[in-house]
Amino acid sequence: MLVIKSQNKAVIDEAQRRYWWAKTPQERLAAAAQLMAQARQLYAANPANPANPALTYGERVFKSATPVPRRAR
Repeated sequence: MLVIKSQNKAVIDEAQRRYWWAKTPQERLAAAAQLMAQARQLYAANPANPANPALTYGERVFKSATPVPRRAR
């Protein structure tokens, strides 16, 4: 893990950019996969999220072709 300390945000941003692009494409893909896995774990651990699991990549919510019946008023 890279730790950069500075009072100038532009210096930190540039150092992070150089660090990221110095990695090989395979290392960047591995890092992105690890970040996505951590995000899923955080989402699942958050009690404010609903009990249904988060959608995985490529899945979608299917909508009904017919209207959902509502109760009469």
